[in-house]
Amino acid sequence: MLPIFAPVERRRLIWTLTYLACILTLIWPALYNGYPILYSDSASYVASGMRLETPADRPITYGLFIRVTSIGGFTLWTTIACQAAMVVRVLQLLLLRMRPGKALHPLSLLAVVLALGVLTGLPWIVSQVMADIFTPLMVLSAVLLFLPSRMNIPRYQRNLLYLLFFFCVAVHLSHPVQVAVLMGGLVVLRWLLNRWCDMSIPLLPVGIMSALAVLAYPIMMSAVAKSGNIMFMGAMAEHGVAKAYLDEKCATEAFKLCAWKDRFPERAFQFHWDEKGPIGDYASRSEANTAFGPIVRGTLTEPKFIALQATASWKAMLKQLGMYAIGDGWGPFREGSDVYYVLTRHMRHDLWAITSSRQYLERMDVIPDFIHLHSWVVRGSLLALIPLVLLTYRSRRMDVLALIVICLAGLVLNAWGSGTFSGEVDRFGCKMIWMLPMLVVLATTALVRSEEAA
Repeated sequence: MLPIFAPVERRRLIWTLTYLACILTLIWPALYNGYPILYSDSASYVASGMRLETPADRPITYGLFIRVTSIGGFTLWTTIACQAAMVVRVLQLLLLRMRPGKALHPLSLLAVVLALGVLTGLPWIVSQVMADIFTPLMVLSAVLLFLPSRMNIPRYQRNLLYLLFFFCVAVHLSHPVQVAVLMGGLVVLRWLLNRWCDMSIPLLPVGIMSALAVLAYPIMMSAVAKSGNIMFMGAMAEHGVAKAYLDEKCATEAFKLCAWKDRFPERAFQFHWDEKGPIGDYASRSEANTAFGPIVRGTLTEPKFIALQATASWKAMLKQLGMYAIGDGWGPFREGSDVYYVLTRHMRHDLWAITSSRQYLERMDVIPDFIHLHSWVVRGSLLALIPLVLLTYRSRRMDVLALIVICLAGLVLNAWGSGTFSGEVDRFGCKMIWMLPMLVVLATTALVRSEEAA
């Protein structure tokens, strides 16, 4: 069939088929499940977008994304397909960036996506109706904007990358803080690269990304005002910081939390959402958020508790780095759950698919096998990265070295922010850990091309 097309048309058709194959590869867990994978927070995101209401604990950004990409509530299949398309395009740009001057064959992109789709947790994150995929996309878009490129990228495509970066920052409360640290690190990295290898990197992209992060903050101010202290307090309760502070202050301060200091919930998410716990003592989440403010500020201003916070943050980060199992929080969400209630009202066309999905029927049998495979792939990637970093440095591929440094920094920043301010859970680690195998693939590709060029 292909010979009937002109060469340009044939190339476009091949690339279109490649994109479709890549998208299907990245949503195969949803195809296996029979429906996009749901999480308890999916209900809040869907409801916020369809009702145009800002949730108490998150910005409305991803909810609006769902409203648009679900075609006004027709189906969530198109939402995860859009997420997959974004990931495919970013991976394509990264592959092009790692092999300057070389055309990218469609099979090369498909091979990389297939490898990541089978061996990592990437497709499981893409297939979720959650904003999680936009954390790694935030880091990868920052890489593409930061590193100078010999690719002739049209200005409109670069502007689209800035728009993607802005959107990624705006979908989660923790992202502005992470971006602030990341941008500071990019300034230092730019100075080092300019000094060590005369790699000229303009400062303008860092300035633009920093400005976009500042502009994104007002979008989430409402959620921060309603729940910022609650989220941090839950993590402080899990890490023991809240109890230590209240043990010292309750003799002179009349905090409602004093009644709970010896029986805080073990996990932060239990503190956040259990109405029979400490949150239930307050008339609303806004009242609780306001009441927790003096406690949070006290632990961040008194030297004794600053040290305690720093120690707890360090331990939480290390613990979070080791937590990345697939399937965290994927319940059946049947009748009576918030997820079922919201979807039956706003995604009515999907009702049959929801109730016949493997998740609903609790038949996600392949997850344990993939957890095991995923764990070994992560360990192997960590081992492979060590010699790859050395070879990259010896070959003077400083752009590849910068890619590795930025991605690893993003991974660590995510673990720090998640563990410190929200509490450690596998979902937070799973959304980022797939970048380790990706780095192995991209670094190997770049080094092979360098050898061929030599």
